[in-house]
Amino acid sequence: MEVTSSNFQDVLCELENVLKDATFLSIDGEFTGLNSGPDAGPFDTPAQYYGKLRAGSMDFLLVQFGLSVFTYNSQTNKYSQRSYNFYVFPKPLNRQIPDSRFMCQASSIAFLANQDFDFNKLFKYGIPYLSANEEEKLVKRLEEKQKLKEENNQDIIPIPDNDKPQIEEICSRIENFLASDAKELTIDRCNGFMRRLVYQEARVRWPNKVKVESKIENTWNCLLVQRVGTKEEEEERENEKREKEKLEIKQAVGLSNLLKKIVESEKIIVGHNMLLDLCHIIHQFFTPLPSNYSDFKTLIHGLFPSLLDTKVICQSQQFKELVSSSNLNILLEIVSKPPFSIPDIEPVEGRSYSISTEKSHEAGYDAYITGLCFIALSNYLGILQNSENATVLPNSPLLNPFLNKLPIARLKDFPYVNLVGKDPNPSREHVFYITFPKEWKHADISQLFSPFGGGYVSWLSDTSAYIGLYRRDQASAVMANLSKGTVCKIQKYAQHQATLQADVSSEDRKRKLSSSENVDAKDDEKSTANGVKAPENDDEWQVATGKRRKKRKEQAAAVVADKKAFEENDAWN
Repeated sequence: MEVTSSNFQDVLCELENVLKDATFLSIDGEFTGLNSGPDAGPFDTPAQYYGKLRAGSMDFLLVQFGLSVFTYNSQTNKYSQRSYNFYVFPKPLNRQIPDSRFMCQASSIAFLANQDFDFNKLFKYGIPYLSANEEEKLVKRLEEKQKLKEENNQDIIPIPDNDKPQIEEICSRIENFLASDAKELTIDRCNGFMRRLVYQEARVRWPNKVKVESKIENTWNCLLVQRVGTKEEEEERENEKREKEKLEIKQAVGLSNLLKKIVESEKIIVGHNMLLDLCHIIHQFFTPLPSNYSDFKTLIHGLFPSLLDTKVICQSQQFKELVSSSNLNILLEIVSKPPFSIPDIEPVEGRSYSISTEKSHEAGYDAYITGLCFIALSNYLGILQNSENATVLPNSPLLNPFLNKLPIARLKDFPYVNLVGKDPNPSREHVFYITFPKEWKHADISQLFSPFGGGYVSWLSDTSAYIGLYRRDQASAVMANLSKGTVCKIQKYAQHQATLQADVSSEDRKRKLSSSENVDAKDDEKSTANGVKAPENDDEWQVATGKRRKKRKEQAAAVVADKKAFEENDAWN
């Protein structure tokens, strides 16, 4: 089912109960790009891989979110499924909402276009969203606005001479409005300072007769003038306004509301190679990704405590010889044939896809076929164990070895990230860090290591690389014969990683020291301002105390207050 801003609220209500009854959820995402930084190398650590993903991928957007809900019926021994394809775009609904900037990667956009991705629908009807921090700021801003309005104790601001004609013209229009039968008057295109003056004049000239409020019309800030009604009418109007504001916040939070419900459901979530998908989901809809790798694992597990990735399952010993490719579409073909089988899935009318109508790289469809592949792989595990039940449900102990493990692309020997324990720790005794002249090519490195069986070269820069020996038993021979070379310098992988870690720790200490010095400098400035460390040749103005300093402080406060009066904001109404 296609979901845009036009029908999202209805679908959100529908999913309230659907999620409660679900057996598992499968997800997928489509993005405006994949990476803007250095590619991960085959000999990176998981922490380094995560650091590159965080730095190079989070400026792109997840623009399509696919959700497929699979519900098992124990009476019929069948799954039913309903799938949703959400268009996602951070279109600001008003000026209070952040106006997002994001990156696009030409190859990714071209790829989506080739898959008939509807960009017009995305930009026009995409569902907005706010992170938790952005939502909190918006709510706080509205609360402060309401508090200012209730206090109603703003000082009178003198009207500048050049603004008096416009103010008088507006006040004349309000007078005519009060003498007419019109229900309301709209005064368009008023800047923030002009709106402030109109509020002030209305309060002074027509107390308890007119009500002036700010509204946005065609992206412009306007003023809406209405007659003050009875006490009951005003209370009803105020309640309606607050309900409208609540609805606007709900609409602005948008898809984040759905992700919150998914988190609250605590359902098992299935994906295919979904580390990047989860990073974008957390970054866009919840909170920026932490810089620390361990903190990231804690965060992702806290939000999604039960994750299963079909790629991790495919890479396991039970499936290695049967699954020739982990490409999702190829995997679907493989599990559609013996020894696998995809059971009959009952579609929910108007909410389902079918593999007979392929829609590859539409997020909803990919989430759907991910769920199908997962069911087929799980059931095959039951066959291997001679299970009496034809259906292996997601909470089966047979799937525990794969729970909360996410595959890492590109790394040659780290199969996955373990969210609930230590990551795999493969030996890299056969890997070396080498530095060499800038003129060297791949052939020069290959020739250097050819007496030891050669190796896989992973370039780091023009003058450095990692090399992993094909023959691991030659590691000691390499160090014995090449470690004393003058043209090329060689270092064990573990030693180089320790050096990198020491450099990182040193940088952290420098940052902390710098931060501490800045605090000390500020303290010195404060001490100077209090007359403790007055310079010998000062003019006694900066360090003055008593009435003279108090007067200066009051003047500074007045300037700040005047500046606030001229700011472009809607906090006056």
